[in-house]
Amino acid sequence: MADSENSRTLPAITCRNSLQTAEWFLFNNFSDQELWSPSLRDGVLTKWHDWNRAFHEVAAFGRTQQKLESLLMCTAPALQVEVILPNSASPFMTSSISEIQNRLRGNDFAVARAKAEADLLAKHKQWEAVDESLGYSRAKRAEDEASLVEERLARDLSQAPGMTSVAVAAKLHCILERGSPRPDSDEFPWPQLRSVLIDILAMHGVFSKETCAR
Repeated sequence: MADSENSRTLPAITCRNSLQTAEWFLFNNFSDQELWSPSLRDGVLTKWHDWNRAFHEVAAFGRTQQKLESLLMCTAPALQVEVILPNSASPFMTSSISEIQNRLRGNDFAVARAKAEADLLAKHKQWEAVDESLGYSRAKRAEDEASLVEERLARDLSQAPGMTSVAVAAKLHCILERGSPRPDSDEFPWPQLRSVLIDILAMHGVFSKETCAR
């Protein structure tokens, strides 16, 4: 997520959007410390900012890839062919050259085998042409590469020693964003970890414990 997309306007605070509020809090702390001398900056917060940017980039790549995949499935031919066997009323569908060769062995099936292989190869070429035009495979590779970067940055963040409550909040935010199946998951340990995050935000005057129902 680009810096320009962040705002110092506090989002509407509820426990359900504690991750969004934590992100707002952490980003503003990061922005503030960029004005400080490098020796005074919190290294964990800097690592969190790098990871958070990568995390949002992966999500953006994923949305693009999913849209292109849907379009590809609607536009490109299905990578399978119907094989009609000589003297048989039971054709079969396949997407595998090896299956064609295994099931159509021998000279009796030579013509049917050659036709099925040619038809399947032709569909692959058509699929590849549509894919190249849409850019689905390129988008998938970009997402995969971004995911590797995000994973490395998350690991670096988790291994960095946190010396402040803000640093602990940054590490908790990363864990919750990456691990929780949904923001309001009630499965252990996600409510407990959210509760710790809310405690830290409350210490900094972001959440009010009296009005924030866990």
